Amino acid sequence: MRVIIVTPALPHPFGDTAARWFYVLITELLARGHDVVSVAVTEETDERISGTKTWLSKDALAKASGRFTLHCHRLQIDSGTLRRKWQNLVRPRSEMLQDSALTSLLGRELAKGYDVLHLEQMSTGWFGIDVPRALLNVHFFDVIDWAEKGNMSLSERKALWQARRATRHLLRGIPNVRLLTPRLKEVAESINPNAHYWVVPLALDTSLYELQPPAQEPIVGLIGSMHWEPSRSAAERLITRIWPLVKQGFPAAKLYIAGWNASKYLQDYRARPDLTLAENLADPSEFFSKAAVMVYAPSRGSGMKVKVMEAMAYGVPVVTTWEGVEGIDCQNGHDCWVAESDEELAGKVCRLLANSGERQQMRDAARRLIEKVYSPGPVVDKMVAVYRQLIATPGPVPHATL
Repeated sequence: MRVIIVTPALPHPFGDTAARWFYVLITELLARGHDVVSVAVTEETDERISGTKTWLSKDALAKASGRFTLHCHRLQIDSGTLRRKWQNLVRPRSEMLQDSALTSLLGRELAKGYDVLHLEQMSTGWFGIDVPRALLNVHFFDVIDWAEKGNMSLSERKALWQARRATRHLLRGIPNVRLLTPRLKEVAESINPNAHYWVVPLALDTSLYELQPPAQEPIVGLIGSMHWEPSRSAAERLITRIWPLVKQGFPAAKLYIAGWNASKYLQDYRARPDLTLAENLADPSEFFSKAAVMVYAPSRGSGMKVKVMEAMAYGVPVVTTWEGVEGIDCQNGHDCWVAESDEELAGKVCRLLANSGERQQMRDAARRLIEKVYSPGPVVDKMVAVYRQLIATPGPVPHATL
């Protein structure tokens, strides 16, 4: 089959959360003999673009039996302020659709014929309106993540209003939607009960995640993109509420928080004792090789948490909430520890720090879970099954234009 995949970031094995999934999907489809056209809309650096091409040429093309085309397109924002505001009022969050060069590029690829137009995340969704066999892939909903945020600024309130409008427009306009978790599916069905929905999780390429040796120091860690509200709220909760309780129960413990923009968003906490902040790490193993336990307790955050999955893949025991393991079919106390209150979370952290045998058991169990359920093979099997259901829809292979 010929699949056109539109992504709001480069498909990179060590890019942001979504980029890692894009990379897994593309490389696995090519290895199975499918033809893939990747249209990656990016504002990333030339170095990142070059790195993406290197990884794909080394991995995807070396193993591919399908044909591959990669378009790295720099998003061109409409310079007309009034026109742009009007377009976003009519079609909220439609910046990509307003990029005429991008629209033309995608139109040319669609005109060559395709089986599935795979659209990753809501920002690409406007390309799927009235296009046959378009599949919108939803990772999270801003309307969930921001619903209980207090003291929002005017700009944040406007962003949430636009997110709600975009969500309604796109879910009512695209009849085929893949979501990562049952919770997301329930929200989508409440907006449009007549669409076709599939729940397919994310996958990690476990060959890229070398099991790290057990950490020797009692370091409690958290890693995430701090500009994302769930990760930032998890970091603040850990620093201000959970960590003091951990120190009471295990005074020798140290706290290590890393991730994009960690210093920017968490600078007010930098002077706290036993806390190390690190941002923009060259490789995530820099964090996972040091942490004895990872704590991820967001106040609110929909979708799968890749950092939790990565910790499991690297062999770092996880203490989290049910929000943190949304979409992960884990066994509490076996693959990770799940609790809700600050006291319970801190207690599980101290228990793991004090018990190397339990840490080892949890390391092994979590790694097996990722390999068995959330590796490329079983997850992309499910994606291909979704594609085949779309292709089985009566009618010829479409030649669509935008």
